Amino acid sequence: MCRGRTVETLIHFGEHPIAHHFLTAPSDAEYVHPLVLGFCGRCGLTQLTDPIPPEKFYTDYNWLSSWKWNPHVPRLVELIGRLAGMGKESRILEVGSNDGSFLEVLKKEGYHHAIGMEPAQDAVEAAKRRGVETIRAYFDRGAAQELVASFGQCDLFIARQVLEHVTDLQEFAAAMRVMLRPGGHVFIEVPNFGFSQVAPDYSAIWEEHVNQFTLETLSRFFDSAGIQMAHHETALFSGEILIAFGRYHGGAGSPQFSGPSSELRSKALAYRDRWPGFRQELIRFLEEERKAGKKAAIYGAGCRACCLINYTGVASYLEFAVDDQPQKQGKYMPGSGLPVLSSDALREGSVNLCLLAVNAENEEKVVGKHQAYLEQGGEFVSVHPPSGRLPPFWTPLWRATGFRTEPCV
Repeated sequence: MCRGRTVETLIHFGEHPIAHHFLTAPSDAEYVHPLVLGFCGRCGLTQLTDPIPPEKFYTDYNWLSSWKWNPHVPRLVELIGRLAGMGKESRILEVGSNDGSFLEVLKKEGYHHAIGMEPAQDAVEAAKRRGVETIRAYFDRGAAQELVASFGQCDLFIARQVLEHVTDLQEFAAAMRVMLRPGGHVFIEVPNFGFSQVAPDYSAIWEEHVNQFTLETLSRFFDSAGIQMAHHETALFSGEILIAFGRYHGGAGSPQFSGPSSELRSKALAYRDRWPGFRQELIRFLEEERKAGKKAAIYGAGCRACCLINYTGVASYLEFAVDDQPQKQGKYMPGSGLPVLSSDALREGSVNLCLLAVNAENEEKVVGKHQAYLEQGGEFVSVHPPSGRLPPFWTPLWRATGFRTEPCV
């Protein structure tokens, strides 16, 4: 964010494959890359110190937004509708628009001038099938200038689940200023690393999320970009997210960084210090369950599950993964090589412990679908906070941070 040189290593998780690049066979060759989490002593941003080149991810992304339930979308539409000066004829740009599912919602709400920008070919094709105009490009000043020439400056700039992926935040901010008219609105949605710190949740750190934003560091990004933050809130989605709205009043940004707060630094270091104990306790929990005669699987073959398995090295304690997404079934998880089966496999009785690696907003729905598994002696234990089903070893971790176990739906 500040282009400083004082990035301190917090956690080296090892070398791992890309979490959403599933295998067709366990023996498939995989690209691996070191995953190192660092903390900047100048601006306070927690970040990956050696990001994977974007072209490794986004040529074909293999992941569409519509695959995941977004329960907070009605709230987002409501907030957009309240923005001063916004009308149905306002010009809207969503960067990193993926398959256009959010823009499709806005179009159905009557916003006629909404366009997307997305680098992944498969996502762009999916968006066009939805009837959502989408430009295939990476967002930078050059792309912004070209779009302004044909589309005009926008009244609302949207980046949902994008800013955490950006390797040059100052370039992104400069491109935003090109794209926005004076008085234009900015809507940013990012994973809330502040939540991950206190949960604690280490599965939230994966190779695509170059930047780990807290409210403090997101506010600093807004300030450095010349955007005045006007509203922020949180929502339950793949853990917890930060939703922030701001307004651009014209002129250049003022990237001034005077160092992180003592609270921001202490939380980053505490997150670092809890990692070895967390890893050991998860392994100990699974070892004890195995000694008790239980066989385990994991429910949910998403990126967070993949990272949790690979970072902690617990693949040998799992028989297989199950997932309700047909596109993943019949494949193998990156790194671990665990086969991905339909969740019908739970009814076969080969496992009696199932680790829930689904998002908290989906947990009860999943459990409700598998009453037969519970009736035959199966057990669900969550590995993604927030949840009331976390295993016992999590209790002293979240008590130390003031975290609550029940999901805030």
